[in-house]
Amino acid sequence: AGYLFGKNSEETAMKMTTPVLTSNAGMDVDDASSIGDTKEMSFVLPSSYWAEDGTARAPQPLDGSGVRLQRDEGGTRATLMFGGFANKAEVKERKAQLLALLEGDTDYVISDEAKITLS
Repeated sequence: AGYLFGKNSEETAMKMTTPVLTSNAGMDVDDASSIGDTKEMSFVLPSSYWAEDGTARAPQPLDGSGVRLQRDEGGTRATLMFGGFANKAEVKERKAQLLALLEGDTDYVISDEAKITLS
């Protein structure tokens, strides 16, 4: 979040946007013991940086900050809203709930490569 609050090459503060996406590299939500050490948090930059050249025009992260700019080409996503802190058991339960809802919806096909991300 420091990047958004001005800890960047231009010392430019940006508004916090939603969603904030979090994932855990190496995490298998069906196996709570598989939680890895690498957590990834993604912020959506303000719409002024959504153009094709947005990551080049955006203030660059400071060296050593651990921040990298990456363009996401978007796509169709299924979401399930819930509040509070999501521990391992909650993630597993919410994944099962979302997948069950999708299984019953003929408009969606679940990809085997689908990535589970909390937002």
